[in-house]
Amino acid sequence: MAVALVDAFGDDDDGSRTAEETAPNRERPTGSCEVAIDSDYKSSYDGDEVSVDQRVSVEYGPAPKAAEARLSMVHDRFLGGDAVPLPDGLPGTVNGSGGLLVLPKSCDTDDGRPTIVTLEASGRYSSGPSYTQNDPPDLGGAREAAVLLVAAANSGMAAAGCAPDEPLRVSSPVYDLPGRTESVFSASDDVCGIRGLRPGTEDVKDQIGAVTRDLQTCSVRGDRDDVPHLDLAMVAQPRLAAVFDGIVGERPAARGWRGTGTTSKERVIVRADCANRPLTLLMGASSDRGHLAAFANAVAARLGCAPIAPKGAAR
Repeated sequence: MAVALVDAFGDDDDGSRTAEETAPNRERPTGSCEVAIDSDYKSSYDGDEVSVDQRVSVEYGPAPKAAEARLSMVHDRFLGGDAVPLPDGLPGTVNGSGGLLVLPKSCDTDDGRPTIVTLEASGRYSSGPSYTQNDPPDLGGAREAAVLLVAAANSGMAAAGCAPDEPLRVSSPVYDLPGRTESVFSASDDVCGIRGLRPGTEDVKDQIGAVTRDLQTCSVRGDRDDVPHLDLAMVAQPRLAAVFDGIVGERPAARGWRGTGTTSKERVIVRADCANRPLTLLMGASSDRGHLAAFANAVAARLGCAPIAPKGAAR
């Protein structure tokens, strides 16, 4: 895994580059890799001390057992409004700074949890005593991030002894790029391109990611502070949806809802059949089922099945 990351990171004459790796194996099918570049110099413009900390991280391992940990890892990090499907039918998501890939069943744990590979680029730029901004390394775009993610997955599967006969490949472009963030000025305006889905607060921005048969994503954030207000996702791709097996409950999310679901303080997950296959619907940063109802029924109408939430649940 480390070789692919080091090659992708390129050279940086102004910084020190380090790499750390714990490779998976047959006895311990978990691993991680991180490549970092740290730079410190004095600005030629104003003489301020500048610090740049950039890193690319890969994690290889099974989906967490605990429901909250699993949802936090997958939904919060890889199913936001900037997430789109991996190309070539690969089960996962990607954006310009990383992605998630669910590995074949041959890599599942004994208790049936899928193994996941994640890739994330992060960074911070600081100048002087008070100026700081996010500054992740440039991976070259969503397709290049997908190529890097798949290379790390192939390397990890080979080390863990669960690689398929043919390595996974990225041969197509990433077709469904996310939309731009759009400002929403009124609490009564629709968000996520869904009629009746209203933020309930002013001065937010939304971003629509994928809108496909297998995946739909959207996020709502504070326009000035970027604080999460709402994260919505629909997952129907079977291997990606398998990540949520065992945590969707055995009863309806609320009276009148189809399928089963669970609700926590700031999260709802629902699974219901639609067009002869199961959909998993997720909502984070909110537990207002009215938001999820509007999203769920819009998804159902788009895919051609009966409403999932009862009439009047969306507001």
